[in-house]
Amino acid sequence: MKASQEPAQRYRPLNARRRWLLAALAVATAFAVVATLLNPPGGVKRVKHLPADTPACAPGQDSGCAGGRAEVIVVAPVAAPASR
Repeated sequence: MKASQEPAQRYRPLNARRRWLLAALAVATAFAVVATLLNPPGGVKRVKHLPADTPACAPGQDSGCAGGRAEVIVVAPVAAPASR
């Protein structure tokens, strides 16, 4: 290639076979990305089973069972500063 050639003269368009290869690779990549997002490697456990030693909550029961309320410690709210 001569140094005097301009970039526009050196450009050669892709042939049909190469275009089909690139299109097939793009489709395969898109499929792999979507499949990985929908079903990640290692598996996402979508069904949660209760532990054998923890019973399910009876009606009206709110502690000591699976599905009950959890104790949460919350900081008391700070009073708003006095306006001027």
